[in-house]
Amino acid sequence: MRVSVGLVLAVLLAACGPSDVGVSIQRSGAPSTWPLRGTPAPNSDSIRQRPIVVKVAADPAARPQSGLADADLILEIPVEGGLTRFAVVFHSKDPGKVGPVRSARQSDLQYLPTLHAIVAHVGASEQVTKLVRDAAKSGDFVDVDEFQHADAFERTSDRSAPYNAYTTGAKIRQVGGSDKVDVPALKFGDAPSGGTDAASVTVALGEPLKYDYDAAKTAYHRSYGGGTKTNDASGGEVMPENVVVIKTDVNEIPGTADAAGAPSVDFRSTGSGEVVILRDGKRFEGTWSRQGSDIYAFKDASGAPLLLRPGLTWMHIVSTTTDVR
Repeated sequence: MRVSVGLVLAVLLAACGPSDVGVSIQRSGAPSTWPLRGTPAPNSDSIRQRPIVVKVAADPAARPQSGLADADLILEIPVEGGLTRFAVVFHSKDPGKVGPVRSARQSDLQYLPTLHAIVAHVGASEQVTKLVRDAAKSGDFVDVDEFQHADAFERTSDRSAPYNAYTTGAKIRQVGGSDKVDVPALKFGDAPSGGTDAASVTVALGEPLKYDYDAAKTAYHRSYGGGTKTNDASGGEVMPENVVVIKTDVNEIPGTADAAGAPSVDFRSTGSGEVVILRDGKRFEGTWSRQGSDIYAFKDASGAPLLLRPGLTWMHIVSTTTDVR
């Protein structure tokens, strides 16, 4: 006996019920979004490629850096001696030239397993090299170190070491592979209610950073203490749509002092703490929270989500005493 397709479909629909059918249809037709940028993606398969993370120098000798303009997310993380270093995250677009590439730090293990990324860096201390390589064995992320994969990097002649190491997205993916992963998503959406008008905000780091909102571009000019704007070496200013300042405990790591006597630092990335978010010319005060290897979540004092504007997010990790004014 032959059963018609229409009859089978009717039985299935009746078994599922109206609400179940609605959920199924909505999911199958839902548009794909880049999880770290909040902008439309070509399809659901594209967003499952591994993100690329490149450790890039942040100090004055490295400027202007290359590749920042192509990023979805830039983490600015404290290292030693009051300095910071960039972890530049690419997902919606593979970068061209990126650098100058610098070494990994123990603190990189706070976010690499979360992003399931391919990380490109130039070496590390003996202790950190072992930590990173051992952690990468889990498969949660892929380690691309110049000392193991020299062919993925190039040394330029127009800059002096250690600021002359560069790479590209194509070279990193050639080494890092093409396996698919589930990349956690930051939360994007319309501007939260509340907030205070803040056209200009300064993050008081060793070299103060000033963010000035540009309403026409719906993004922020980012300038250093002397007024020098953040530019990409390929041309053009790097302007984030969101600035997120995560306040947390930053602690020295015993036995890691460099030649100048400055120890490396790590930070607490789980639990909760204060957060300041800038978007759309407003400042929002709230709380960050994170459990295990989850991605950060942000809420205001009432517990409502603090959503980000689709685009580039510049995320600062700072100590609890850092002034944001």
